[in-house]
Amino acid sequence: MAKKKKEVCPFCGNSFAYLSRHKCKVKERVEGPEEDEKSDAKRRLERIEERKREGVRGLKKDEQMVFKHIKQLKNIYFDDLLEITNKQRIELDNILDVLSLQSKIRVTRELVEASWTKYITLVESFDIKVKDRKIDRQKNDFILDIFSHQPCLICPFARKCNNTNLDQFNPKHCPWLSDWIKSSLEGKPYYINFEGVID
Repeated sequence: MAKKKKEVCPFCGNSFAYLSRHKCKVKERVEGPEEDEKSDAKRRLERIEERKREGVRGLKKDEQMVFKHIKQLKNIYFDDLLEITNKQRIELDNILDVLSLQSKIRVTRELVEASWTKYITLVESFDIKVKDRKIDRQKNDFILDIFSHQPCLICPFARKCNNTNLDQFNPKHCPWLSDWIKSSLEGKPYYINFEGVID
């Protein structure tokens, strides 16, 4: 059997048995990269950008319908949602991906009757009002003032404190932490003098 004649690349001058498989660096520099050949990094970046766009866009009609069912039921298994919505499995998966990206639902996997299934729960949002606080930076303890004089920040026993201690230096049984929580709930400032406690 005759040996296959090698072909010479017109750009770099090297010989190859299969010239069509050769990706010539010189050709790339001269002509630029081919349009249809994208690097893995470029494709990955495009997918990330697409996911970002999916995360902020408005919901389409089908997505609104699926989300409406989830809102009514609060939590549901994937197979039950499949039955209610009459969607194809892949189509419903894509819709759940969009809803999950937009933080409207949380999808976890659960073992039900010896098989894994998706469990969908509604992410309920709460309106939280945040008040601005004016901080007097002239005061020495303005940092403590920001954190409402939380005693753990200045506690001299913080290194000894852990939940394995039975009585003393345990956050579950700390008298100073309990007093601070009580004062905070009443809207009063909390002050403690640890120097007096150490003496």
